[in-house]
Amino acid sequence: MKNLIQELEKLLQTGNFPKEITEQYLQRIKKGKLSIKENSLSHFCVYFATFYAETKEVFIGHHKKSGLWLFNGGHLDKDEMIEDAVKREMREEWDLDGKYFEIGDPEFLTITEIDNPKKQPCKRHYDLWCFIEVEKERFKPSDKALSEEFSEYGWKSFDEARKLVTQKNTLEAINFMEKELR
Repeated sequence: MKNLIQELEKLLQTGNFPKEITEQYLQRIKKGKLSIKENSLSHFCVYFATFYAETKEVFIGHHKKSGLWLFNGGHLDKDEMIEDAVKREMREEWDLDGKYFEIGDPEFLTITEIDNPKKQPCKRHYDLWCFIEVEKERFKPSDKALSEEFSEYGWKSFDEARKLVTQKNTLEAINFMEKELR
């Protein structure tokens, strides 16, 4: 049975990621304890950045805990594979079944330094970015589920999203999406 370490190592070998990021990910993987329950300070997370290619819009929200405009996502649980984490987070944050979405391998990697001790014990996130294309008219996440973590959310053009986002890695993800996706 394949485990998360094997999945990450394969992703890093086959993906087209910057050498510096790849090396930092490999160093962190060697340390083990990749989930938040195993290491509350430094762990792996998934983002599932949702977009509608036809109108060049992204679905983004103002995250209550961080105070930042972010895409949906969350921490990986112990022994959880990447796609399983994305599907679990989709259930939690959208109240939608992930089996109805095409979830590919992460296409973008970032490392986020966190300094928010009053709300988050985390110090560093190793973020795995999956990009989820949806049809805007058919995408119906639960307002109740979304409002658990986001004070505001909705569809924004790339330019509108860039004006709202202040976090460097999220800005880079928006730029990546606009340039690389469909």
